[in-house]
Amino acid sequence: MRWLWLKRTDDHRSWFQLPVEVEGEVESMFQASIYIELGDGGKALFWSDRWLQGKSLMDLAPCLVNAVCGRVKKRRIVAQALQNRQWISDITGALTVQVLLEYLQVWDRLQGVRLQENQSDKICWKWTSDKMFSTSSAYLAFFIGQHPIEGARILRKTRAPPKCKFFIWLVLHERCWTAARRKKHGLQDDDTCVLCNQPSETIDHLLIACPFSREIWFHVLRKVGRESVTPSLHMDHLASWWTEARKHVPKPNRHGFDSLVVLIC
Repeated sequence: MRWLWLKRTDDHRSWFQLPVEVEGEVESMFQASIYIELGDGGKALFWSDRWLQGKSLMDLAPCLVNAVCGRVKKRRIVAQALQNRQWISDITGALTVQVLLEYLQVWDRLQGVRLQENQSDKICWKWTSDKMFSTSSAYLAFFIGQHPIEGARILRKTRAPPKCKFFIWLVLHERCWTAARRKKHGLQDDDTCVLCNQPSETIDHLLIACPFSREIWFHVLRKVGRESVTPSLHMDHLASWWTEARKHVPKPNRHGFDSLVVLIC
């Protein structure tokens, strides 16, 4: 994505006019992350960039844009398109009712567009306050809207063998093949816990809710003076108990407590 930014903003690079091959996902993310503050129309692409009040013609008139040749969409700048309304000649596809309707809408929107001859277009990055690209902001943009997994951040900082951390990662994502999961996939009929013969055998039940498990937690934590944080009867989710229990452990000892939890599980 950094190469795409430099290609659009720095035409002094020796490779400026060379093609840059990127994945479609990256290209789409880049296009969604930039917008153009219009100046002389020399950099903004008429058909694909977000230069019209923060939106692109693809957003405003998708059927009309689909009637334009792909090669033209990659080359036609705003200054050329507005000169003598050359953008009209770019429309070579079928003139359906929807295309004609969007054509009229675009015509009306372009009536108020005025270019500033002595000012270059400014390409802006929407994820930073200074409107300039940064690799960190581009990376974080890919995770916008992601649902956080409770306990994942604690697990990442925990000092424990990789195989143990990997197991807890499966636990947090509920991907362990317990009886409940096997029953869900039609592999068996009964999902009763094999230890206590009571509730459904989920991974959280096996690790902290089962009476046998709580007994183990109590004896192990008592040896290190932490029996007060033993999982209680109302605790039925490992990540929630872990997050709450570590709050009762002094900060200097939390890393050791986290490692102990992972190893016990």
